[in-house]
Amino acid sequence: MRELREAAGVALTRAASESGWDKGHLSRVERGHTKPSRELIEWYDDSFGANQALVNQLMELDAAVRAGRDMSQRDMRRHVQPVLLGGSVPIDHHPDDRAELVGETVPDGTRVCREQVFEKTWELRNSGERPWRNRYLTRQGAPGAPGWLRSPARERVPDAGPGDVVTVRMTLRAPSQVGASTAYFKITDAAGRLYYPGLESPPIFCTIFTAYEL
Repeated sequence: MRELREAAGVALTRAASESGWDKGHLSRVERGHTKPSRELIEWYDDSFGANQALVNQLMELDAAVRAGRDMSQRDMRRHVQPVLLGGSVPIDHHPDDRAELVGETVPDGTRVCREQVFEKTWELRNSGERPWRNRYLTRQGAPGAPGWLRSPARERVPDAGPGDVVTVRMTLRAPSQVGASTAYFKITDAAGRLYYPGLESPPIFCTIFTAYEL
């Protein structure tokens, strides 16, 4: 949301004045401290030309949250201890585990043509004290929404020791719909369980703007 507003050259004070929402509220939303309402997301979509991309992203994230909640509830019904046995989190989940994004290609807001195929890379540092083994960068959300940025369901994250930096490469395809699109990914095990399920670990993403021509 912040990227769209800044790309349009609109200051936060002006956005607050025109939208009717408090400036402090908009700031908290854009920094990820407060969940936006559907109405606010629709206003950003309409005001900054996102062509329903933000609404679609909200639907994708809500679907991912519901799927994670359903998995946790199944674990509870089975009386599984998730941290120890790999229920709603991986079997080797540990609170000292850390991941840090240190570099990427295809900067946010890159313009691409409709249906264009491109490669995106992320450089990830194992900044914790635990080794990484058999991890994946897994797409979040449900496919099929208008403006869906197509990608593999997941890509393998190279094994890494503490302090190591690894590169994940992924081939994506721009949608046929013109406008902003974002694909969200999180680090999981082979079963799709999140290594960093809390808000302290935001998703890794790819944001592009699809155009008729460059």
